[in-house]
Amino acid sequence: MAHEVVLTETVVSALEQYETQDAERILNTLEDIGDFPDHFLDRLKNYPGYKLRVGDFRVLIDWDKDNEVIYAIDAFERKTEYRELGKYREVWGSWRDDD
Repeated sequence: MAHEVVLTETVVSALEQYETQDAERILNTLEDIGDFPDHFLDRLKNYPGYKLRVGDFRVLIDWDKDNEVIYAIDAFERKTEYRELGKYREVWGSWRDDD
């Protein structure tokens, strides 16, 4: 069964800032990961969650394996933004819909 992929407001606003071709490439890859997330996602070192590599871009991912939901948290260019990961540590998982 395929995992549901949920885009957070943060990732949507980040994608709006990129050129159309880059944003479409990221969105297409996000659509593809639902069937085989283990193939696409790499565990982050020293941080919770995962990363998705899309060319020079990275997408931060929170993977709720129990409910089969993948949350795309933020997208950024690899060379400039890894130092910003710390801001997600305290709120990791807060975007999950707990019904």
